[in-house]
Amino acid sequence: MKSPKTWVALLLLFPIMAFGQEANPLQQKISFETGRLTASEALKVVEMASGYTLAYSSALLPDGAAPLALSAREEPLEAVLRRIFQGRHIRFEVIGKRIHILEDKSPPPSRQTINGYIRDEASGEALIGATLQVKELPEAGTTTNVYGFFALTLPPGTYHFRGSYIGYSSKEVEMEVQEDKRVDIALEARAEQLAEVVVWGRPEEEQVVSTAMGKHRLDVQQLKTLPAIGGEPDVLKMAQMLPGVKSVGEGSSGLYVRGGNIDQNLILLDEAPVYNPAHLLGFFSAFNADAIRHMELYKAGFPVEYGGRLSSVVDLRMKEGNKEQFGMEGGIGLLAARLHLEGPVQKDKSSFMISGRRTYPDIYLLLSSDNGGNKVNFYDANAKLNFKLNENNHLFLSGYFGRDVFRFFDQYENNWGNTTGTLRWNHIFSANLFANFSFIYSRYDYYIENFIEGVTTFNWESGVEDLNAKAGFSWYLRPGSRLKFGANAIVHRFEPGRETEGRLLAAPAQKALETALYLGHEWTPNERLALEYGLRFSLYQNFGKTTIYQFDNAYQLKDSTRQGGGFYHHFYGLSPRINLRYQLAGQSSLKASYSRTVQYQQELRNAINSFSAFYIWMPSGPNIPMQSADQISVGYFHNFQDNTYEFSLETYYKWLDGQVDFADHAALIQNPYLEGEVRRGNGRAYGVEVMLARRKGRLQGWLSYAYSRTFRTIAGINNGREYPAYYDIPHEAELVLQYEVSPRWLFSANWQYTTGKAVNLPIGSFQQGETIVPIYGERNGRRLPDYHRLDLSATLKAKPKPNRRNGSYWVFSLYNAYYRKNALSVDLLPVRDRATGNVPDPTDVRATKTYIFGLIPSISYNFKF
Repeated sequence: MKSPKTWVALLLLFPIMAFGQEANPLQQKISFETGRLTASEALKVVEMASGYTLAYSSALLPDGAAPLALSAREEPLEAVLRRIFQGRHIRFEVIGKRIHILEDKSPPPSRQTINGYIRDEASGEALIGATLQVKELPEAGTTTNVYGFFALTLPPGTYHFRGSYIGYSSKEVEMEVQEDKRVDIALEARAEQLAEVVVWGRPEEEQVVSTAMGKHRLDVQQLKTLPAIGGEPDVLKMAQMLPGVKSVGEGSSGLYVRGGNIDQNLILLDEAPVYNPAHLLGFFSAFNADAIRHMELYKAGFPVEYGGRLSSVVDLRMKEGNKEQFGMEGGIGLLAARLHLEGPVQKDKSSFMISGRRTYPDIYLLLSSDNGGNKVNFYDANAKLNFKLNENNHLFLSGYFGRDVFRFFDQYENNWGNTTGTLRWNHIFSANLFANFSFIYSRYDYYIENFIEGVTTFNWESGVEDLNAKAGFSWYLRPGSRLKFGANAIVHRFEPGRETEGRLLAAPAQKALETALYLGHEWTPNERLALEYGLRFSLYQNFGKTTIYQFDNAYQLKDSTRQGGGFYHHFYGLSPRINLRYQLAGQSSLKASYSRTVQYQQELRNAINSFSAFYIWMPSGPNIPMQSADQISVGYFHNFQDNTYEFSLETYYKWLDGQVDFADHAALIQNPYLEGEVRRGNGRAYGVEVMLARRKGRLQGWLSYAYSRTFRTIAGINNGREYPAYYDIPHEAELVLQYEVSPRWLFSANWQYTTGKAVNLPIGSFQQGETIVPIYGERNGRRLPDYHRLDLSATLKAKPKPNRRNGSYWVFSLYNAYYRKNALSVDLLPVRDRATGNVPDPTDVRATKTYIFGLIPSISYNFKF
C-alpha cells in the first residue's frame, strides 16, 4: 500500500506521464514536481511519470539518505534515476516495459576533475563560500574556499552545474566531462535585490547543511544602512549584536566570545593578525567597511588551519580590486570621511584597490577660541594589488596602516596603531590540488608622552611585532571529500614597555618562535552525515637575549638570570577538532563539535573600561603559562517556509586552563618585574544561545537571546575561591530589523540588552598618611546597572537611473534613541561639603555612576560610481 506522501506526490505530477517513447527508453524526457520524498517513494513517482516499472534491490538504495526534494523538467530518465541512487555504480537492463536497476560490478570509470573560480562578473573578484551544485549528483556539490577556488572529481558524463551566491543571480552551465577541465563561473549581481541583512552573506541552506557551529558570515557592505554611532559603519560593533558575543559597555570594539577574554580572539585582516582592532579608544573598529569584502566569525569548532587563540576567529578579507573597470565609492559623515578607489592595472590581468579614512574632531577643535592644543583623531589606509600571472598562479600584495592620536592641553599625548602587510601566492598544482603561500608582517605599538611647558618629561612605548610564513594545501579527493594540510612559522618580538630615553628600568624585550603543522579532512559520506575533523600541532619556543626573573611563592623577586641567546624555554600543544552534522527529515539538522585550542601569548592590562588603548602583550614563558581551552557544543538548526526563516539553538561548555589575572593594585608602567604581578589559574564557561531570523522579504532581521556564565579560579585572588570574570554577563538579547518601505526608503532598528558587567568595588578604605587605601571584598562581586539601548536609522536612496547599478544614498540615524544613561563605570568618590566644596572625611566615599552617551543624531552621505 502506498504511503500518503506518495499519493500526494502523484497528485502533484506535472505532467503525469510523458507521451511518446524514444528509441532508448532511458533517454526518454520526463517532467514532474514533488515534495520531499524518500528514495523508494521517489522511484514510485518516476514509474508513474515514465510509464515503466522499475525493478531493484532495496540494498542499492542510499543508506541513511535524507529525503529528496525531487523535480525534473524535460530531463532524461537515466539522469533522474542516477540522482536518486546518489552516484551508486549501477547499470540498467530494459525488458519490455520493465527497467531492471542492477549493481554494476565492472570497474568504475575513471574520474575526472573540474576546477576553477566563481567570480563577480562585473569586477572579476573571487566569491568566497559560493555554492556549486551538480544537478545529476546532488551529493557532489561543493563551495568555494577562502580564495574563491573549487574542485570537483566526477565520473565521465554530461552534467549541469549551477553556481550561486547570496545577492547574485544563479548561473547554470552544461558541460561534458571526459577529461580534467578548468572552468571559471562568473555570476551577475542582482541589481533589483532587496536590502540584505548583514548576517546573511551565505547560501540559503548553509546553516542546516554545513558542519560549522557557532559560525556567522556577515555581508559587510550592508552595514552601511544600519544604525551606527556617528554614521560610521562598523563590522565589529555589528558582530556584538550576535548571540554569544559581548562587549563591556559604551565605546568598546572588543569582543568577549563564549566566556573568553578580549585577547583570546584571532582577528585576521588578509591573514595578518591585528592586535588592537579599535580606533578612538574603542568608539570605532580599525576596519573600513569600504575596503572589506568578506567577514566570518567562528565561536566554536574552528577549522584546523586556524590556531593561536582560544575563543574565536574573525577572518576579514579585503577587496581584490576590479579587473574590468574603474570604480569609486565613499562616504561623508559628521565624524569621519572615507574614500575607496579600485580598477584594472591591466584589464583582466591585474587590479588595484586603495581605501582611506579619517576623522576630523580635531578640526572642530580648531574652531574653538581656546583649544589648548587638544587633538583627537584617527586615520587608516588599505591597499591591495592583484595579479593573474597565468591560469594556475595568482599573486596578491596587500597592506593596512592605521593610527590614533590623542593630545590633551599640551600636557599629555598618546598614539597607537597597527601596521600589516601580506604577500600571497595562490598556485594550482594539479586539477585537484590547490595551494596558498603567504608571507605576513604585523605590528602594533603604543606611545605615551608627558609635557611640562612644551618640554618632554616622560615617554613610554610598548608593542608587539610578527613575521609569519605559511603554506596551506587543499586536496580534493572526490565529491564530498577534501583534505587540508599545511604549516606555518611565526617569529614574535615583544616590547612590554620601556622609557625611550633609557633612564628608567623596563621589562625586558622578548622573542619567541611559534611553529605549527595541521591536517584536516572534510568528509560527506551521504546526504545525512557530514564530518570535519583534524589535528593541529604547535610548538612555542622562547629565544634570544633577555633577562629571566625568578619569583618566590609570595611573588617577590628572588633572583634573575641573563639569557645570552638561543632557545631557553618551550611549550607544545596538540589541538584535535571535530565537527559533525546529522541531517534530519525536512530542513533540519543536529550538530556537535569538540575542539581544543591553545594560546601562547596574552594581553596584560588592569583597566576594564573601554577607554584605554594601553595593552601590553607578553609571551608565555618561565613565569607565564600557556593557555588552553576545551569546548564541546551541540545544536539544533532548522529552516522553514522555503528558507525564509532560520532557527538555531546551541549550547556549550568550555574548560579553560592557564588563565591569567592581576593582583590587586598591580602596576604596569615602569615595572621591570611585570611578570610578578600576574596570577595564574583555571576557568570555566557555559551557555545557551537561541536565534530566530528572517532572511527574505521586505522585513528582515533577527531576534536572539543568550544565557551564559564565565568564572575564574586563580591562586592569590579572592582567597583562591572561584569568582566571575568582569565580562561575565549572564543575560543578553538582541533585535535587529530592516524594513524596505519602498525601493528608495529603508528603515532599520537595533535593540540590545545585557546584564550589567561584574565590577570589583571596594567595601571600605583606610587612610595611610596622605593616601587613601581601598579595601576590596569578593572579586567582581558587584554589578553595574543593566545595559540596554535602541538605535534607529533611515536610508534614502537616490532615484534609480536606467542601465545604472550604482548610485548614492543618505543615512539618518539616532544612537541611543530613548536616551538611556548606561553606566560606563562606578567610582567611589569622597563626599564633599555642599557649602564649601571641601572633603571633611577622605574615607567617607559614595558610589558615583559615570556615563558617556546620551542621544546622538547623525547623518552621512554615501556614494558609489
